[in-house]
Amino acid sequence: MALTIYDLIIIGGGAAGMAGALEAVGQYPGARIAILEKKDTLGKKLRATGNGRCNLSNGAIPGVDETIAFFEDQGIPVRSDDTGRLYPFSESAPGLVETLTLGIQKAGIQVFTEAAVVAMTRKGKEFYLKTEDQTYTARRVLIATGGKAGPAYGCSGDGYALAKSLGHQVTKTLPVLTGVICEDLPKALKGVRVKGQLTLYWEMEPVFVEAGEIQLTDYGISGICAFNLSRHLLYRDERRLAPYTITLDVNPGESFYPFFMKQYEHFGESHCLDLLCGMLKYPLAKWVLSQWGMTGTQSLKDCTPEDFARLEECLHALVIKPSGVMGFKMAQCTAGGIPWEEVSPLTFESRLVPGLYFAGEILDYDGPCGGYNLDYAFRTGRQAVVAALSKQMET
Repeated sequence: MALTIYDLIIIGGGAAGMAGALEAVGQYPGARIAILEKKDTLGKKLRATGNGRCNLSNGAIPGVDETIAFFEDQGIPVRSDDTGRLYPFSESAPGLVETLTLGIQKAGIQVFTEAAVVAMTRKGKEFYLKTEDQTYTARRVLIATGGKAGPAYGCSGDGYALAKSLGHQVTKTLPVLTGVICEDLPKALKGVRVKGQLTLYWEMEPVFVEAGEIQLTDYGISGICAFNLSRHLLYRDERRLAPYTITLDVNPGESFYPFFMKQYEHFGESHCLDLLCGMLKYPLAKWVLSQWGMTGTQSLKDCTPEDFARLEECLHALVIKPSGVMGFKMAQCTAGGIPWEEVSPLTFESRLVPGLYFAGEILDYDGPCGGYNLDYAFRTGRQAVVAALSKQMET
């Protein structure tokens, strides 16, 4: 039996790999393409994204119409929510994966599951990809293995090892879009949700601000604001976070001071904790009280206007000290990866190894919540295969 030499092998059947494969057969119908996927099915992580709804892109991304058109060409209409986040009309991530998988099958793309690539070499103009029980040969290779976020879905960073074996560097990888560990937060705050604003300070200078719902947990803070904040945290060394401060504003853009003075005038016998419990959930009220520096049994009539002004300031800047982030197991994305100095920004071809391409999370890119990272995976996967096959078909 003659050895099959593929025009393109895609390592990784996730968002970038699946989109790349379908774009490839759409533009180059005669190309011999294969996907090598380490798990038992395609799109493992994609099935779970967006809480199962698949936030695939965002209306604020330049060129988003191309992403929408791509999915419509696959038979997947797209809808937007009121914040600009884009979802498949079905709002079903598993449904989207099944439709893409069906398209791959119909196109005749060969899919090999449970086929983890353990080694890759290049001899002459061809690549040799070794799995546990077979070796595959291709003239072009796209590494679309993802990063380290979500190891339960097969994301273990093995693509970095393959890239390194061919001479590439990998910048420091960190879990991002994940919860922030704040050891000084009272455990009693677990489960409290606040519509407020988080500000991250580095040496008294604000470096990140975002408003939305913040979830207080037994380890620190979570929710979209906290996830996006996690992208801006840097480490002094392998374990120690740099000296940041986070403030939580529970009433951004508004003032409670007139309310305080009214309570002071009409309910002077009430206690400070009573005042806070009328505004906030009890665990949060207790935490605010500790930062305010008053006792819960102190009467409002014994407070001065300066005390209430200090409470106003406190509610706009509750101090939290971050000590780290949750690990890759809970992270949505990986920061770091293949450095841009080693990759063409237009074709995503390696500058070191001709014929080798990268797409998706393996690259040194991470975006905020809201569809940016998935759009990037779909977009880079499609662009990389077009560049790869345009060169291949010319030779």
